[in-house]
Order: sequence, then structure tokens, then C-alpha cells
Amino acid sequence: MARFLTDADYDTLIKEEIKRLLDGRATNGTGTPYKLVKAENMAIRQIKNRLKARYDMEAEFAKSNTPTDLRDSFLVMITIDITLYHLYSQTGHRDVPKHREDRYQDAIDWLKDVGTGVQEADFATYEEEGETPPPDMRLSSDEQENHSW
Repeated sequence: MARFLTDADYDTLIKEEIKRLLDGRATNGTGTPYKLVKAENMAIRQIKNRLKARYDMEAEFAKSNTPTDLRDSFLVMITIDITLYHLYSQTGHRDVPKHREDRYQDAIDWLKDVGTGVQEADFATYEEEGETPPPDMRLSSDEQENHSW
């Protein structure tokens, strides 16, 4: 399976030297640093969990970086922001730069707003594709009975 993010995507948000310091030297056999891929997967899972009730996130993350790049640029950006925050957090809370914390918090706030419907996103919805959204879990109970005479 192809990665959603490419190494070139990081060029606009972080210097190569800092990325190498954060992701370590161990690779996953493909030449891609293991920590980076793990942090990307955590970020993607975090985004999917927030938005999957309203949007078909599997379809959004299935888009790959081709010459006609179909990926949503904002989704790429917040995925990178969340990934970099996860990479920085392994070094210790005091070592996370303020701008990284701010960008992470902005991404999480946006995900909350979109997930609850306060704000709209330009992602594929289930109705557009003829699919059914994942079921919501609803808990309920019968009316309470009163047995006192």
C-alpha cells in the first residue's frame, strides 16, 4: 500500500535536517524511517476517527500523489502537522516547539468542528458515493417501572 504522504510533502513545513533528527535512523526495509511511518499512521488514524461518521475518509486517504495530485492539500497539511507533533512529542513535552503545538491544536480544533458539523469540509460524503455511513452506536433503555403501591 502506498503512503498517503511523501517525503517531498514535508519540504514546505520542516527542514530536512530537523526531520532526520526526529525520525531517527532505523528504516522499515523500504528506506523510509520507521518512526516517521508510524507517526503518519497515527495521524491518519486520528483524522479518520474524527471524520469517518460524516465523510468517506477511506476514499480521501486512498488518493495518491500522482502527476495529477488528487489529494486535498489541506488534508495533507493537517496530516503533516499532526505527524510532526507526534514525532516531536517523543523527545519530551518541553522540547516541542510552540509553533508545532499551535499547529497541532489548530488541526485538532478544525477536526472537532468538521466532525460535529459546525464547519464543512470538501471531502467525499457517503451519499455522493452511494454508500452507507458507518453505524452509530446508540444506547437506550425501557421506561423505568414504578412498583410502589
